[in-house]
Amino acid sequence: MSRRAKDTARILSDFVSLSRGHPSPRAAAAAPAPSLCLQCRRSRFFDDHTNPSTTRFRAAAANLEGSRRTFTTSSALLKKSSSSSKSSRKSPDVSSPKVNTHIPDNAATKNRDSEVDPYDFSELNAGIANAIARLKDALVRTRDAGRVTPDMIESLPVDLNVKGAAAHGTRAHHERAKLGDIASVVQKGGRMLQVYCSEESHVKPISSAIQASQHSLVPQHDDNNALLINVPVPPVTAETRQQAKEEAKKVYDKASQAIRNVRGDQQKKFRKMELGKMVIVDELRKAHKQMEDVVKKGQDEAKKVYEAAVKALGS
Repeated sequence: MSRRAKDTARILSDFVSLSRGHPSPRAAAAAPAPSLCLQCRRSRFFDDHTNPSTTRFRAAAANLEGSRRTFTTSSALLKKSSSSSKSSRKSPDVSSPKVNTHIPDNAATKNRDSEVDPYDFSELNAGIANAIARLKDALVRTRDAGRVTPDMIESLPVDLNVKGAAAHGTRAHHERAKLGDIASVVQKGGRMLQVYCSEESHVKPISSAIQASQHSLVPQHDDNNALLINVPVPPVTAETRQQAKEEAKKVYDKASQAIRNVRGDQQKKFRKMELGKMVIVDELRKAHKQMEDVVKKGQDEAKKVYEAAVKALGS
């Protein structure tokens, strides 16, 4: 063991002995034990600059302090800051979101109020109204079954013979157009139609188209106006009236089926609400009863329109 280590060990031994209230062996041999308390002995030991043991102890403590190792060799400024430090983390946003749209009480509906409200019959009413509107339009056409109307004449196809490099700058060719595009048809009384042609060259092809139609018409040229064609309308027979009634019945059945289809769509919505437990059962029952009342009202209105049309056909 080196001399320095021996001195350090001896100094530590003396210090421990003094701390425990026992004098060191050398001090005990040199002088009798002082009658001082432990605190006073420690203070005197450290404050006594003439004691060689105190001087050696202080030197050994200084050497130990200088030889202490550190766990890092890099300076504090060169250390990388931690990405997970509390100061660098942002606090979560706990403010409530700004919602401008209405959110129903049941979150499972995802903003679809019409599927949640069992008493919302807007689509049902719209479907019934469309079915009745189509029924009325169709009955107007069937009411004229067997009768010749201006619309029937205007829808006839007309073959035009274009001769004309001189007139149109092209070679001669044939064109087909609707009668209503090259002439106008006017109702004159209950038994006569008048066709006003736009050009004199169109009079003959228009007359041929009217005569070739399925309405059994015989056009007549007016002596006073070269562009006017008179078309007598034949009277309505019992056969044509019966045909019109049959067509009206088909139209009414189609409208009734459309109303039933709309009712089926509403029932599917009720079933979806029931399976998704969006609405209680009692509310669904009440809504279903009200839905049946709305459908019955629509069916009654469609039947009323049909009966009025049939009555008009019988007169």
